[in-house]
Amino acid sequence: MADHDNHRERLLTLMEALVGAHAYIQALLAELPLPVTIPDFTPEDGEDGPVQALLSLDRVRQLIDDEPLSERHKRAWVNLVLDWFTAYELLVITRMAGPAPWRLDAAEFALNRIVTWIEAIEEDDFDES
Repeated sequence: MADHDNHRERLLTLMEALVGAHAYIQALLAELPLPVTIPDFTPEDGEDGPVQALLSLDRVRQLIDDEPLSERHKRAWVNLVLDWFTAYELLVITRMAGPAPWRLDAAEFALNRIVTWIEAIEEDDFDES
């Protein structure tokens, strides 16, 4: 039973980190040379609550091509979004299918990559130089 509680606690912690990462991504998108706005991710609003946020975040992968950024910076944005979706999908599956340590490990790994992509984006200076 204790192991189940640990998985549940870890799942909740990772979900909080995922929602926090989404909010951070929102803030970074607003700072782009051509600012992008996406809706809040609010899973507590019910099953359809995050749908618009998810669709908007997916659209970022296309919008980023229009930004006056280096190719390296654009790739970092696309990878950031894909890693966010990877963590999201793994956590949703874990929530539906039950605890699986490999899913939680993989979701945590994706969240760590998100941090790495954010650091790379923040260190870039939006110039082509």
